Amino acid sequence: MEKSEKDFGLCPVCKSGRIIKMNRDYVCTNRLKPVDTNSSCRFSLPLRSHGVDISDVMVRQLIQTGRTNYVSMHDQKGFPYQGCFEIEEGKGYTIRSEKRSINAICPDCGGNIIITRFGYACENSTVGIFEAGISPFTIGKRQLSVDDLRDADDLEIQKKYHEYATIMRQHNVSGRENAFDKLVNLFLAKIVDETQHADNLQFYWRGAAHDDYYNLQDRLQLMYSRGMKEFLGEEVTYIDYKTIADSFYLFKNDTDATKEKILDYFQQLKFYTNNDFSFLDVHNQILFRQNAEILKKVVRMLQDMRLRTDKPNQFLGDLFEGFLDQGVKQSEGQFFTPMPIVRFIISSLPLESINDSKQVPRVIDYACGAGHFLNEYADQVKTVVTKSGKEAKPYYCEIYGVEKEYRLSKVAKVSAFMYGQDEINIVYQDALRPHPELKEGSFSVLIANPPYSVKGFLEMLSEEERASFKLSQYISDINANNSIEVFFIERAAQLLVPGGVAGIILPSSVLSNGNIYTRAREIILQEFDVVAIVEFGSGTFGKTGTNTVTLFLRKKNDKVRMSEHYRHRVQTWCRGDFSKDGVFADAHLLDDYCKMQGIERGVYTSLFETSPQEDIWAHELFKAYRNKYANDTEAKRIAKKKINKKYTAEQKLEEIEAHILKSIRSIEMEKLYYYLLAKSNPLPTLIVKSPTDKGEVKRFLGYEWSSRKGDEGIKYLNTSVQGEDEVLTRKGLDSIQTPLFNPKDLDDTSHINTLVRSYYLGEPIPVSEKLSSYCSTIRMEDMIDFKRTEFDMGMSMIKSQEVVIKSKYPLPILDEILHIKIGGTPSRKESSYFQGDNLWVSVSEMNGGIISDTKEKITEKAIKESNVKLIPKGTTLISFKLSIGKTAIAGADLYTNRRVNHQVQNYYIFL
Repeated sequence: MEKSEKDFGLCPVCKSGRIIKMNRDYVCTNRLKPVDTNSSCRFSLPLRSHGVDISDVMVRQLIQTGRTNYVSMHDQKGFPYQGCFEIEEGKGYTIRSEKRSINAICPDCGGNIIITRFGYACENSTVGIFEAGISPFTIGKRQLSVDDLRDADDLEIQKKYHEYATIMRQHNVSGRENAFDKLVNLFLAKIVDETQHADNLQFYWRGAAHDDYYNLQDRLQLMYSRGMKEFLGEEVTYIDYKTIADSFYLFKNDTDATKEKILDYFQQLKFYTNNDFSFLDVHNQILFRQNAEILKKVVRMLQDMRLRTDKPNQFLGDLFEGFLDQGVKQSEGQFFTPMPIVRFIISSLPLESINDSKQVPRVIDYACGAGHFLNEYADQVKTVVTKSGKEAKPYYCEIYGVEKEYRLSKVAKVSAFMYGQDEINIVYQDALRPHPELKEGSFSVLIANPPYSVKGFLEMLSEEERASFKLSQYISDINANNSIEVFFIERAAQLLVPGGVAGIILPSSVLSNGNIYTRAREIILQEFDVVAIVEFGSGTFGKTGTNTVTLFLRKKNDKVRMSEHYRHRVQTWCRGDFSKDGVFADAHLLDDYCKMQGIERGVYTSLFETSPQEDIWAHELFKAYRNKYANDTEAKRIAKKKINKKYTAEQKLEEIEAHILKSIRSIEMEKLYYYLLAKSNPLPTLIVKSPTDKGEVKRFLGYEWSSRKGDEGIKYLNTSVQGEDEVLTRKGLDSIQTPLFNPKDLDDTSHINTLVRSYYLGEPIPVSEKLSSYCSTIRMEDMIDFKRTEFDMGMSMIKSQEVVIKSKYPLPILDEILHIKIGGTPSRKESSYFQGDNLWVSVSEMNGGIISDTKEKITEKAIKESNVKLIPKGTTLISFKLSIGKTAIAGADLYTNRRVNHQVQNYYIFL
């Protein structure tokens, strides 16, 4: 080996050799002699030791004074401390760590600040010295157990939420979604700690005198990896220092320098990069320390709070809700369901009758998000089954949540562990896809708040998966379609057993929109009994302004599918075959339909004969039908066909007449079919409508949302003792005041949840005067308008009442006497368009009179190159946009802008 020319002095160990510098270390010259000689020496000091690069100056100081100055070192685990190299007489060198007091006072407790090998610290520990769990003769250092933890109350939860927000602001943590992910990881680590280290908790900042950032993060990583493996079945790589150090046991010679270097690299890879607790982007030691400071604060925020409880804690639910609201972007139509709504929906279901069966019912939330519905159901079903002496865990085993977003699926599982509901199953996948554990027709209960308006969701399904939905045949463009909510309706029909119940939150538009939504309502009428519909206003879901309805459904429990039976009966009647009326005892249904339409049965059934009775065309609906289909696209196509020897004018009229009859028969068969299905709803549907006044909405829901800084989140409506004034507090669900349910007694018959439940049980409770402003009942056949020429099965939550107008004047149908057109505006970019002679009316000129001249006039070119339409003299003009209601009459042939409707044959409506 080559050696340096430098001589650093007499060896302090053997007192005879000289210290020289080699390639890897500083050694005694006697070390180079054979070991069996009397003068051999083992002194060796690596060029790098304990994370310190040894300099020539340090070596000379060590030899001359017996010790070096204190420097920053790292122990075998890579944790930093202040230490020095010191000669140990006759043996070599050793390491001495520093702990000394400085002239400083702790700003928190007034204790003395000391310097330890872990850094600066207060001499006072974070716990006392006389409690149980303190190790003997180890003052200030104790073992904490779960008995030291406390349940969080409403005030503390509020403080925790704002403390977390403050920490994030103080350290400029802008990535809220990432921060929420790390918070969930900490929750999981803490649950593992409370479960596996009940007598010696590790999720704790022990104080700077006994802890450091490296040890803290190492403990958290170990607990997190165990939690991911044991609770979520996922491997998370965790390697400790001992594993690395032990890998050198086969190296017998000159291992110190290599080992130190490898451990140093390991430390950098383990701590100086992003990991499961990186609130900040970490890629060096400085950023590690900045992130560790945040981590320490969040750990201290949570460390004294008990997370694992035996029932859902609404305060923890609210805390999670606040964190979710701030930490998860509610995109793709997601919005999280507040706990009062969750409790209302689940307590409205007939859980006792469902759980009476010997077989444990299967339950699913196919868009479970953070798991609120699952946790609340588990808690309520526990109350139900324990009354009969049953264990709750077998029922937990049959609860399934499905979530396609990984972060939320993890949150749902963490929530289950937090509430002692470990057996709840979370399936991480798209709920519209098949899964071995989600067999169709196997679930008795479905509760969900599925996403809505997600563009391109069908692209994520295979062609075979899309084909499993009837609705797919009505989708022309899978890329553009965003109506995911209707597919969740069909998915509910697939998953539920006959007689199974569902509570599904959906956008209100599901009841009224056309196209694919019409097909969704077909599925509802074919597959379900509609037990109740509860409308919630825009303030229900915080920042989300979407109006929603909750559909309380029961899968039709038919031995023979009534949807198929009624389809067959309608086809039979329309063929003029009434021979089976006595067999099925259903002739009264056809009579009821004819009565509803105000037409005699014989006249109506003649529609399906070769030549319908003339009386049918005197009926207003059938007159409107004839007018509609005589002027539709197909009729116009036929009318344009040329007359010749092979195709006469008479044949053309016959073809148009055949088209009209075919169209009317088709829509009437559909109407009659869905009338029968609506009529089969066993009870009138219970309708619950939220008030519209802001104050009334708050009283209806029992809560409101606050966005005021320092007071964010959900606030429950409670009743104060003094004067019974309404006050908004955070006392939680146990004291909430709402007509939806009684938090003290979910069986209280004076609240809406028990009213809904009674309709499920077929024993409806009469609507009390107290609830009459919210609740009413409507027969399903009265919710659907069967009297228009268009039929889309729209469901109205307001019962339609036919108004009879008595007048000496004729009462024509507007559709028969009006032809509505919309105007147009030539491009303003072409100023030459407005330099012509053709009258062009703007809204500002409409003042209820006759318009014979206009301020602006357009050219023939403007007419040709825009969508303006010529309006004949005498036409009524009505504005229909921001200036809606302004009217006028065209005193000459003219054109109008696009904000104006033109209504021909105005004699009847403009006097």
